[in-house]
This record gives sequence, C-alpha cells and structure tokens, in this order.
Amino acid sequence: MTVVTSFEQAYEEWIDRPHRDYRRSIGTPVNLDAAAFEEFVQRLRAYRAAYPSMALWLTMDYSTLSAMQSEGDINVFGAPVRSKRDLVARIHPDYLLPYLRWRRSAYALMSLYPEKVRQPLKHTFRISLPFKTHSGQYWWFCMNSAIVQQDAQGRIATTVETLYRESTWSRHNLRPLEASLFSHEPQEEGLNAELAGQLSLLLMELFTDAELDLLALYASGTRTDSVLAAMKWSRHTLHEYNTHLLRKARELFVYEFKNARQFAEYCQERHILKFKPHSPK
Repeated sequence: MTVVTSFEQAYEEWIDRPHRDYRRSIGTPVNLDAAAFEEFVQRLRAYRAAYPSMALWLTMDYSTLSAMQSEGDINVFGAPVRSKRDLVARIHPDYLLPYLRWRRSAYALMSLYPEKVRQPLKHTFRISLPFKTHSGQYWWFCMNSAIVQQDAQGRIATTVETLYRESTWSRHNLRPLEASLFSHEPQEEGLNAELAGQLSLLLMELFTDAELDLLALYASGTRTDSVLAAMKWSRHTLHEYNTHLLRKARELFVYEFKNARQFAEYCQERHILKFKPHSPK
C-alpha cells in the first residue's frame, strides 16, 4: 500500500493538486446572488442556535479552499478555521487517508453524473470522523458537505461544511469508517451504491489478485478446507494472507475486524471491492 508520511503530502496529493486547474477556472456564482447567499448564511446561524448539536458550520470558497464565514470553530477547536487545510488538519491521523479516499470517490461520482450530483443543496456527503478539539481530546463529529453555489458552467463555487458532535472518540468505540450521500431527491437512492463502487475502484489496486480471490471465497461462505484446496495453499500460507488482509482492512477502514472472513462479508454487504462469483462449499 502507498504510505503517505505527512499531512502536507496527503493534502497536496489528494486535495490541492488534483483540482488545482479546475479551481482556477471557477467563475462568478450564478445560482445565489449576494442577498440570497446572505439569507442562506442567516438560516445556518438560526439553525445552529436552535439545534446546538450542530457544533460548527463554515462556507468555503472552492476556488481558494478558504473559509468565507464560519460559526462555532472557536468553541470546538479553540481557533478559527480559515481554510480547508485547517479543517482537515484536525482529523485524527489514522483517519486522514481513509477519509480522502471516500472524498475522491465522491468527486469521481460528480464527474460521472455532473447534472445529477452537482445540483446545489440537493445532495450531502456525510462521514463521521474524529476531530481534535480545543481540549486536545478527539471527538466523533458527523461532517456534512454540500454544494451551495455554482458558476455559469456548472463548476462548484461555494460549499458548506457542518459538523455535528456525536461522542468522545477512543480506541474502545471504533467502527468501520464509511461515507454516504444523503439525497433530497427520493429517486436518487442508488447513489450510495455508486459511491461504494467508486471507492472499490480505488481500493482494488491495493489488493493482489490472490487476496481478492481469497476474499471472494470467504464472501461466498466457502469453508476453510475448501479455500485451501481452491487456492492450493498450506495452512501457514493462508494464515499469512489472512494477516495481510486484516492489516490492510485496518488501514483502510480504521477498524479491527475479527478475521478476514468478516472483512470479506463486510465488503460484500456494502458492495466494496468487486469479487468474482464463487459457489459456497
């Protein structure tokens, strides 16, 4: 697996560099004028006042990835969030790359369905992450990201990020890292399967053919003896592959699966990784 050794490298590779030319081409927003945008910001303020579980919100100028307006960041982080970099830097290091993979998958989906996914305030990208708070402790926050404004060519001009406080993070309450798309259009329920499919394309290259074959056998319910026969492996070799799979699973989803079979079942249930069909034995 590719290991990114620093936050700066990860930010450059996964956020700044991929969309640099795109951001330079963004024009003036057309779908909300200045008055309508200010009305939107006032609604955010009123909502946070009524529902304190919204710990913070910020609007982002997508062309510069800088925060335009925000509320709650001082209370949560003890310092203002001035940019996307400031926000992402507070994510627990173990979760940074998994989050960035889900994020890239969402942008790949936008490229596939620009007229569908890029509609302002119609779809929300959701993911729960541990952020470091002003006390130095990590808390789970549900982060929601949505497009607010576009330019005349349909390019993203402004986004909104909201964070809802959930619970304290610790090694004892881990869960597999997952993202989803919440749609205000009932007919778009299939987008989450599409999102998982895009993630699958990113993850496939991180597994060897033999590892994928083994996961496919596990996902189909194949018994261990039949797995050994199908793969023509010794029990020692199977144990080594199981160990490698669990290490990759932990790095990708920040979760200790009980065994490689459970990881395979998890991937199959959520349509992550494309397995060749096998008949259970």
